[in-house]
Amino acid sequence: MILSPDHVTIAVADAGRAIEFFALLGFRKTHVATIDGGIPAKYMGMPNMKARHITLALEAAESPFEIQLLEFDPPQGIDAGAHPTNLRKLGFNHLAFRVDDIEAATAHLVTNGVTMLSDEMDYIGRKLRLFEGPEGITFELVQRDA
Repeated sequence: MILSPDHVTIAVADAGRAIEFFALLGFRKTHVATIDGGIPAKYMGMPNMKARHITLALEAAESPFEIQLLEFDPPQGIDAGAHPTNLRKLGFNHLAFRVDDIEAATAHLVTNGVTMLSDEMDYIGRKLRLFEGPEGITFELVQRDA
């Protein structure tokens, strides 16, 4: 029934920084739109929403996969609750990307200032490592054994 993942949408305060971050992972900007009410805002349950909607496509994906960024206008308030990298909270936990060389991918990210959240772990035939992404979301690199 389900064929593959299609996209993940992330609300960000600074789309430029998020675009630069996801470029490190192989995503490129393919579409930018302005939402100012209308059908997209109504669909999302926010009929008066104003935002930039930026689509980033993963260039190396066999099946299309996108990160869609929403930059609200005006910016949304900062939630003083638990930090997003707290993986014990309910709801969204983390996003994982498969890589062919976790050491090289880690070195590339760390060299570009990305915060590593864990040491590498071997688990059920995989090497895993957690990082902090835009707006404090947690993402993971996964290298599966051949």
